[in-house]
Amino acid sequence: MDFKQAEVFLAVVEHGSLGRAAIARRLTQPAVSQTIRALERELKTSLFHRVGSGLVLTPAGEAVVKPARQILRDLATARASVAEVSGATSGTLELAAIYPVFEQPLIELIGTFRRDHPGVTVRVTEPDNEEVLLQQVHEGRVELGFCHLPTSGPHSVPGLITHLIGRTEFCVVMPPHTRPDLPDPLPFAEIPDLPVVAAPGGAVARLAVEERLRAAGMRTRLGVVTANRSMQIPLVLGGTGMAWTGRRSADLAEVRGAVVRSLTPPILLPQALMHRPGYLAPFARALRDLALRRGSAA
Repeated sequence: MDFKQAEVFLAVVEHGSLGRAAIARRLTQPAVSQTIRALERELKTSLFHRVGSGLVLTPAGEAVVKPARQILRDLATARASVAEVSGATSGTLELAAIYPVFEQPLIELIGTFRRDHPGVTVRVTEPDNEEVLLQQVHEGRVELGFCHLPTSGPHSVPGLITHLIGRTEFCVVMPPHTRPDLPDPLPFAEIPDLPVVAAPGGAVARLAVEERLRAAGMRTRLGVVTANRSMQIPLVLGGTGMAWTGRRSADLAEVRGAVVRSLTPPILLPQALMHRPGYLAPFARALRDLALRRGSAA
C-alpha cells in the first residue's frame, strides 16, 4: 500500500462513499474506484461492503485503517524532519482538545505559538470525549491531544507520553431566574433539581460530576446533550437548564446574567497534554515545550 492508496482509502472510510471521497480529494469517481480496486487486488481481499448508497468496512478493511493512517503520519513526519533541517517556517499543526481545556491554557498557548510561528496553520478538532481523543493521538491523526484526566488513578496513558499542564475548576452555571440566595460554594446536595445541558457520555468531566451527584443521593436529569460545548452557556441563559463548565466560561456566563456557584467539595480535574512516543514534529514540539514552560511556572 503506497501513500496515494492510503490517502484515497481513508477518504472513502471518512466519507462513506466513492463519490464523496472523490470530491474531498479532488479526483474523479472512476479514479477513486480504480485505486480501491487496485489496493484490494494487492491485498487479495475486499475492503468495503456496499450498504444502500454507501460503503462500510469489511473486517479486513478495519484492519487496514491503522496502517493506512500510519503511512500518512510517517510521511508527514518525514516532511517535518526535512522542514526542520531546512529551517522552514510554515506548515500545519494538528491538535485535538476537550473543552474546557480550551479555556486555559490552550487558547493562550495557541495565541503565543502563532505569534512566534505566524506561518503555521493550527487545526483544532474537538472530540466527544477523552476516549476518542486518545484514539486520535494513538493513530497519529493529530500530533498533540489536550484533555482531562480523572482525579483518581494513574495520570498516564499506556502507549502515550503524558504531561500534566494544569487543572480545571468546574462550576455550576444556572439560568438567570434561579433563586439568588443559593450558598457559594454550593454543596452538591443543595443543587437545584434542574435539567442538565450535558456533554456526551464518557467525557471525564461529566463522569466526575455524576459521581459526586450519586454520592449526594442525586442523579442527572438530562435536558440537552450536545458535543458542541459552545452551545451550553447560550442554552443555560435561554432557560433550558444548568451546566457544569470551567471557571472562565462560568465567569463570562455570570456577566451575561447566569447564576454561577463554585462547588463543595470542588471538582478540580487535571489537564494533560498527550503525544505519541518517538519523534515529534518541530511545530508540535514547540507548542509542547511552550505548554510545559507555562505549566511549570503556574
